[in-house]
Amino acid sequence: MIIGKTAISIVFSIVVISFIIISGNYYEIYLGKKYGKDIISRLEQYRHSHGMYPTKLDSIGLSENQETSEVMFHGYSYIYYFMSDCEFSLSFDKRDGTWTYYSNTDKWYAGDGIDSINEFRHKLYSQYLLESRDNGIVLFHKVGDKEKDSVLTYNNIKSGKAVYVIKRYKNGHIAAKGYSLYNDKTKRAKRIGTWTIFTQNGLSTSVSYDVDSTHKVVIDYLQNKINL
Repeated sequence: MIIGKTAISIVFSIVVISFIIISGNYYEIYLGKKYGKDIISRLEQYRHSHGMYPTKLDSIGLSENQETSEVMFHGYSYIYYFMSDCEFSLSFDKRDGTWTYYSNTDKWYAGDGIDSINEFRHKLYSQYLLESRDNGIVLFHKVGDKEKDSVLTYNNIKSGKAVYVIKRYKNGHIAAKGYSLYNDKTKRAKRIGTWTIFTQNGLSTSVSYDVDSTHKVVIDYLQNKINL
């Protein structure tokens, strides 16, 4: 009976200790997110005032370690990643691993969250790209010989007629702008090089067109909310 009680006592102690450890981990994560929210609020206030997120946390009064880029805040180590003018990620490490916040989803992810973040970004950018292609007014601007030669050389194109194109939404805002190769016979233009694609509310992405590809584009990043 004594052995049985001792065994039960040991098992009970293990369960209690495990519960305490697990609870401690959850509480640490809770606090990490709670203090992280304070940093996020400062970042949102900065964007509201300046139209974009800061490149470093120094701009909101938090000193970064010059070697590791870490910021100590309420005993937690945070790393801020400026992804573009209108998106960022914020992460902290604790015993159970890393937790990462992404601004455009307003969510925390276990680990670096890179797969979920990239999936969301791809869908978002594709939406922006399609939006800019919907109806609109297209204006072709002639370019001088020097500018044309420079554009063709930069894009590894031997010859052709380069024009600068600005596409506008019906409300007059720019939908897209960049260079194209124009075919006088077919009256068609093929985008080349880097274009800036705007959403109707002013967000923009940088898009790269490969002259050897008929459809594939590489979407780089979001830029600040400016529409000329």
